[in-house]
Amino acid sequence: MKISKRDKKILTVGALAVVLIFVVTYVIVPFTESEMDIREQTQQKEMVLQKYEKIMNQRDEVEKELDQLRGKQNKLKKRLLKGSTPSLAAAEMQKVLEKISKKHELELKSVKVKDEEEKGEFLAIPLEVRLITDLNRTRKFLADLEKNAKCLVIPKLKISVKNQRDPKEVIVTLVVTGFFIKKGVEKKEV
Repeated sequence: MKISKRDKKILTVGALAVVLIFVVTYVIVPFTESEMDIREQTQQKEMVLQKYEKIMNQRDEVEKELDQLRGKQNKLKKRLLKGSTPSLAAAEMQKVLEKISKKHELELKSVKVKDEEEKGEFLAIPLEVRLITDLNRTRKFLADLEKNAKCLVIPKLKISVKNQRDPKEVIVTLVVTGFFIKKGVEKKEV
């Protein structure tokens, strides 16, 4: 069987078409797809790199903010009651109250430690204090409590007259609350 020139051309063109389809399907298309995947991965990695470079450029600013936060934390710690237990913190607060009362020549008639209350990361330690004095010394006592280096608040204050006929002396009953860092929280640092 003899193949004519025309048939040879058709067979050659057909063979070339099959080879071309094979090359396109199994060589060119996978190559372009892998090239596109590499480009996408490179773009994603460049974006991640830019993000980390931006973070690294902000390092000084973040360190300044961290130093400021540490300073604020230290100031706050100085205002809190110290002691390894709430009882020791209450004793420290009692010493502060005694010091202020001696300054104004007041006698603490009674000091009663009440149950502490949780306030977030802190324990509020209340002391109920009772004293007999006049209004002027009471005012000075309260002003010194407010100016004190420790953060002390007075949630309850009751003033009553000792003698209705001679109202110079008053009975002052107040609850003074100081704050103490709960165990375990103090180890967390900024």
